This record gives sequence, C-alpha cells and structure tokens, in this order.
Amino acid sequence: MVLASSLALGCTGTTTSSASRPPSSGIPAPAALGPACDPARAQGDAPVIDDFEAAAGRILDHDGRAGWWFSYDDGTGGQLVRERIALEGSQEPGHVLHVVASGFTQWGAGFGANLHPASTPRSGCPYDASTYSGIRLRARGHGRVRLTLVDRASTPVAQGGTCTRAGDGCFDRPGVGINLGDQWRTYAFPFCGFFPEGWGGPTAGVDPEQLFGFQLRIRAHEKVELWLDDLAFFRAKPGAAGPRCGRPCPLDEIPSSATIAPARSTAALTNELRLNTFEQPTRSCGMLWRRYLLFVPSRLGPRSAAPVLMMLHGSGSNAESARTLQTRARFEALAARDGFIVVYGNAAPGPDTRPDPGFPNSGAWRLGSGSGEQVDDVDYLERVLGDLAARGVIGGGNPVFLAGISNGGGMVLEAARRMPERLTGIAAVMPYVGQQPGRVPDLAHAKLQRVLFAYSIGDPGLPDGYHETLAALTREWATALGMPSTAIRAPRVTALPDLATEGDAYHGRSPAALATRNSRATQVDRSTADGAPQMRVLVMDHAGHFWPNPTPDVDEWILDRWGFRNQDFDAADLIWEYLRGALAPRQGRTP
Repeated sequence: MVLASSLALGCTGTTTSSASRPPSSGIPAPAALGPACDPARAQGDAPVIDDFEAAAGRILDHDGRAGWWFSYDDGTGGQLVRERIALEGSQEPGHVLHVVASGFTQWGAGFGANLHPASTPRSGCPYDASTYSGIRLRARGHGRVRLTLVDRASTPVAQGGTCTRAGDGCFDRPGVGINLGDQWRTYAFPFCGFFPEGWGGPTAGVDPEQLFGFQLRIRAHEKVELWLDDLAFFRAKPGAAGPRCGRPCPLDEIPSSATIAPARSTAALTNELRLNTFEQPTRSCGMLWRRYLLFVPSRLGPRSAAPVLMMLHGSGSNAESARTLQTRARFEALAARDGFIVVYGNAAPGPDTRPDPGFPNSGAWRLGSGSGEQVDDVDYLERVLGDLAARGVIGGGNPVFLAGISNGGGMVLEAARRMPERLTGIAAVMPYVGQQPGRVPDLAHAKLQRVLFAYSIGDPGLPDGYHETLAALTREWATALGMPSTAIRAPRVTALPDLATEGDAYHGRSPAALATRNSRATQVDRSTADGAPQMRVLVMDHAGHFWPNPTPDVDEWILDRWGFRNQDFDAADLIWEYLRGALAPRQGRTP
C-alpha cells in the first residue's frame, strides 16, 4: 500500500531542502502532555524489537516496549510502499518488512516506530534501553537509508522532549548510514556511534536511557528498495573488545557502487590544468587522500605572488563539476587574463558521495569540522595552500579568495569564521549553513576585506523561507565587519539588467523549473566609513539553485531538481571583479 504522511513524534511537514534534512513537525502542540509517562526500563531479557512474525504494523509487545510502525513523506508525489511480506523459497521462512521508496523531490521520506507503550502521535515517552549496547538488524536491498534514534534531547518540548532549537534543528537526530547490498547482512551499531549530521546546531550523541523511538530515512531523489528483518537491541559479550565509538570513517560511509580514485580526473589535464593529491590526517581513521584541481596560467612563474582563488562545489559534487557544470571554466579565462591562480577544491568522500560510478570522488563539505568530525575541511583548505607552497606554485602569503556554492558556500562561511586572518575576500553563492548558523566572530580588524553573498528568494534547493535566514546572516556579517548601522539599515540598492528570460521555451512540468523562469537580480552594497571592508549582496528573485551563468541548461535532471539558473550575469565575472578590489590598497593595480 502507498502510505501518506503520518503523525508520529514530529515526523511530518512540507519543508524543502537539498541538505537532506528530515521533515519539520507540522504537529499541533498538545493541550497537555497527557497521562504521565511511567518509567519503562528494558531488562535485557527480550532484545528483539520486531521480527515481523506477529501482528502487522506493531512492534513486539515485550520487555516494557510496545508501539506502532508509521510512515511519513514530503508530499511531493513520490512513492513509499511499506508492507510485511512472506519470503518465498528462502532457507529461513518467515516474514520481513519490504519498503520501496522513490520520486520524492524535497526532503524525502521515512518510517519508524515508537518504543514506549504510552507514546502518542502528539507526545512521546522515553524508554530506557541502557541495559543494551546498541541496535542491530538484518537487511538487504539497494540504495542508502539512515537509521536514526529519537531521544528526549532531539524531541521538541511540545512533544514531550527537551529540545528548544530554532526551526527544524531538533530533527537533526543521531543516526548512522546504511549502504544496502544484494545479499542479506547483519548490521550492528553501538549507541556510541550515533551522531547528528550537524545541520541542526550543537551536536551530541544519543542517550539510550531516554529513547522515544527509531526511524529509517530515505533522502530526496533517492531510489531505495529494502528488505528488513530481525530488528533488535544487542549486548556486548563479556570480555569482548569494546565497540568502535565515535564518528564513522569517511570511506566506510560511501555507497558500494561509488568510485573513489583521487589520482584520476575526468578533466583533460594540461600544463596549465593539473590534478594534485596529498594526505590529510583524520580524527581516528588514519590518513585520507585528498585532491584538488589547479589552474596556473602559463604567464606565471614558480613561487608566484599572484592571488589564489579557491572554488568549492556543492554537496554530492566534485572539483571537476565545479569547473565545468557550474562555472563553465570562466574563472580560468579570467585568471589567464588577469594573472591569478584557480583551485577547485574537492570534499572528502562520505555519506553524500554519489553512488554513480560516472561521478567519481564526490562528497560534501563538513561544516561541523570543529565538533568531532573525522575530517576537518578548514584544515584541508589550509593544507591545499601549504601544498601549493611546497610544490613551488606560490611563494606563501599570497592573497587568498574563497568562493563556493550551496554546501560549498556554507564551507566558505565556515572557513571565514575560523581563519579570517588568511582570507582577503569571500563569495558565498546560495549557501547552506544549517538551521542555526554559527556565530560570526568580530572581524573588524581581520584581514578579510570583501564579502559577497548571493541568494535566491524561493530557491528550490534550500529550505522554504531560507532566504530570510540568509538575509539576517548578511546583516550579522556586516555588523561583525564593523559596518556602521546606517550602512546596514540603508544600503545602496541597484537593480541589475534583466538580460535573459530563463525558461521561456520550457514546456515541461517540473515544479522547480516552472518556479524559476525569468528570474531577476538586485545588488545591495554596504561599506565601512572608510570604504573597507565592503559587503555586496546579490538577491535573485526565484532563481534556480545553480551558479548564475549566461549559458542555459538543457539537462532534464538539472531542471527537475534545481530549476533554471539565472542567466542575467556570470557570477564568476561579478565575483572576481568585486573581490579583486581588495588588492588595490596592497598592490595598486591588479596584475
């Protein structure tokens, strides 16, 4: 059967996102929390949560547990089928849970169950599973799902929890990724290995004494088929080695069909365009090979003092796609003209690596680099600069500019927060920085001189209304840069020419494409009293979630997911012309 959205502890809503966020609540706060939640504590005598042999739709009622299975989705017309079926021709006859999901275009879908018998769709009660070490299951199929544990700390106060984070921050719950394979496999996850993804704010592990339930999530645009059986808690055997706690290693999180080949590139390399690799230490997983594409104009000699512009791709992408699919190599043409160096960074592999072998070395930037992640991507950026110096490409101390889009734009802002003394200017295009952006430090005396934001009202690739978060963030950055209040309240506003009618010949039915036709842009400028530092904000009206560029897109997968990019200007030209202005006080004219 096809299941519509269900009310179950904050698991329904209509929020969109390219950041794989779970749904927002959408559940009215109860007038009262209902009957008191009597303590339910596991004794450890019956670890099986559900083997799907009993009544359909219910977990097994024992060891203080009882609950109902539920499903939810983003309402975008995808398919989520959840059914209890008998295995035919199996050596282990019995029933399993069979789930098929596809076609969701916003945040995706999911299913799960509550653990405490007194829990209701409006209010949850905690179940103490601390007598166990973790949770295990048997599964097979294809695609990737995320197993999350819902505890009191990740449940809003209105639903019986203690979470007070803004927006959807409470729903960034501790979880682990599961890459499914064709053969049955037993997966065992200790409680100490469950962590949030990091977009919701402060991160913490799961509290097994305060469990409300569990969920399995399917991201938007993913196609998943899952057979699930023997879901259970487990105890570590006496004398056995302790479980591996902490965040998983990057290569353990990638889909089995993904291609990770750091030393190979799909780009046509030349004397000017090169691929470099180096090793970076992780938190507890040893060394990880990192990579970046490098463009050095032939006019520049060794140990050049030329500026370095680093371009960062979005989630699930790689250096090559940032160069071609997004920027159309325009930065290279500008670099050849004006004499600067272009670096296309590449995020580390992980859960956002694409399973498509034709899209190698993809990943996503880890914006929580300072909070226990295995990979610190700010450290990666610093190491790229160190690698350039070690290879004799730059002399050191070069002006550094950082630009990025979406998740890469969020990484730009994270780097500027943590290393403002190393950056001369930044440009964050349609950035996603989480539901609770990190506090911006005092930048009034930092090296950072030029800051550019670009975002779209009604961006189909970011959460609904996220432009309001970004508008507030630009004001916060302006304050941190030392802008006078008059410049913040009354900036200089200029309408950019509307040179293209994006999507005028489009006859498809994609909601993202239909909502992003004929976008327009406005330029908002602020500056300090002495003219430096400066901030520029480009506000686009319903532009697609793609790098602005005059060249139209024709690929259906781009239009269906991201909409029409704004074609009124080339973001590379505008960004470089703006950022290079920070060089004038130091070097006079740009080379």
